[in-house]
Amino acid sequence: MIASMIMLLTQVSSLINMFLSKPTVSQVSFLLSEGGMQFPRVTVCSFNPIKRSYVEVINDYYFSALNSTKDLSDDLLDYLMMFNSDAMTLYGRADGQSLHSGDNVFKQYLASHEGFTADGFFNDAGFSCGDMFKMCSFGGRRFDCCKYAEPVFSDLGKCFTLNVQNSDKPWMKMQTEPGIAAGLQIILDSHLEEQFDSETDGVTPVFSSAFENGFRYYVHSSKEIPFLASEGIAVSPDSVVYSALSSSKYILLSSSSWGNCSDNWPSGYQYNFSYTAAMCSTICKAKYFQKTCGCSPSIYNHQNEFRDCTPYETYRCMDTKMKKVVNQTTLNIEMPTCEECRVECKSQVYHSFNSYGKGLSRGALMWLSKQGDWRIQHMKFVFFKWKLLSFTIIFRSNFQVVNVFFRDMSYTEYIQKRGMSLTELLSDIGGNMGMFMGMSVFTIIELSLFLSKIGWIAFSRKRRDYMYSKKKNEEMHEKELEDVVTGFKLFRTRKSGNDMSHLREKIKGLSMHRVTSEQLNVCKLAWENEPDIERRLATVTRQNSALKEHKDHKESTILPFDLKDIKEQISRGRAASMFQTRRSRSETAPSVIHEA
Repeated sequence: MIASMIMLLTQVSSLINMFLSKPTVSQVSFLLSEGGMQFPRVTVCSFNPIKRSYVEVINDYYFSALNSTKDLSDDLLDYLMMFNSDAMTLYGRADGQSLHSGDNVFKQYLASHEGFTADGFFNDAGFSCGDMFKMCSFGGRRFDCCKYAEPVFSDLGKCFTLNVQNSDKPWMKMQTEPGIAAGLQIILDSHLEEQFDSETDGVTPVFSSAFENGFRYYVHSSKEIPFLASEGIAVSPDSVVYSALSSSKYILLSSSSWGNCSDNWPSGYQYNFSYTAAMCSTICKAKYFQKTCGCSPSIYNHQNEFRDCTPYETYRCMDTKMKKVVNQTTLNIEMPTCEECRVECKSQVYHSFNSYGKGLSRGALMWLSKQGDWRIQHMKFVFFKWKLLSFTIIFRSNFQVVNVFFRDMSYTEYIQKRGMSLTELLSDIGGNMGMFMGMSVFTIIELSLFLSKIGWIAFSRKRRDYMYSKKKNEEMHEKELEDVVTGFKLFRTRKSGNDMSHLREKIKGLSMHRVTSEQLNVCKLAWENEPDIERRLATVTRQNSALKEHKDHKESTILPFDLKDIKEQISRGRAASMFQTRRSRSETAPSVIHEA
């Protein structure tokens, strides 16, 4: 019994601890989309954020009009290219002395160009939509790319987001069948002639934190920041990329329902657009830099709430205020953890499976040249690099093709659910109670009622007084009931005519031995004629003692009766009636039994 109780308590404790830990499980479903798959957004960024022609126009103007040197020097361009760099990347790659020199050049330029900003420069110097997008088609049907493209800024400068959901044509919003032919195709122009390339003209190249030519594109949902929340896919000139998409939908539990997600901005973040964890983390870092440095790097200052830090200001602040020495040897930069930015409860993620093809065929170039005003020499050109008496043939291509499509008309749905409900907890506890103790829900109810009443009595004085008075009343009621029953029995005995004779018969039945008539005459009952009750009792007592001491009495003849019981009966007034009625000797004396 004790072992079963211990095992039951152990199991119940384990179940309760499991329930209080708020376990969760994931339900994975593979769903088919019968009406087609809603097509996501595609954001395209060029690895070359500024056009060479834009810089040359400005420098030529200043040289011809003001007889001055370059207005946008190479040092200034290199410094401007660091404005959009991530803070950790900037601190890890940049040199403090070079940044200090570039910062001085930038300040001199600001002094002579009032109102100049880095964001404005990248917006003006970057490629336009028509420069980047040459042709777009969806499901084999051509449409105007720039009609549905919006400019956005990222770590690569000016980018464009193509959103076919803005179209009023139903066939552009949904991909109704899997495969390349039913998806989106974009033909891009990288404009390598617009790069600062010392390989052809001796101009110092500009490094933009990208190690290749061409474009990077992101496939993402409508409310995400592309370069923060999605994986980037690179495509180089003279190549074709095929991105087969698979979609996953996540539905998570909120923090109030055993989960850890949120659909609302945390305290201190008041914005009128949809919440995403990536945007929240970006704003969190911007606030941290504003508090620590008095400004925020441009890459984090999306809402333009704070003043933009220059690259040198970012570097100096991180080096002096965020650097922490660990184990006396390792340097660590303390960045905010942004724990308040929880993952969003509902999200759509697109995973791409990419394959590449190298080189555009001659037939493709001929076909493209007929689709627009594009010369084959521009799409794929050859130039010669001379060095002394020798030269090198260099082949360059500007065009690349991007194919984005769903590989099947289905998606995976992940739903987070509670691992244990209250009903399951009670069911498990009930099963264990039945297995170890044979208990049921009625036992729990009874035990609960008992414990509640015990607790009520323990904590309520009024309840204790009530229970005490109730117990006294019950005892009095039982006593009264016992008296009534006893009186009723006596009444029944008198009614049957067996009053004193009945008592004599009872005494006779309790006798241990038979007596003779001679012995009985010795103890003749003289108390019958005594009117006083107390004197009668005394006479009976004396005669009983005399009977025991008689000389012919060798053994006990009559079993002595309990005088105390007779006293109690007399005191209660219940035995008085037995002495009030005079009876003849023949009625009261026991029968004489002669010895053989």
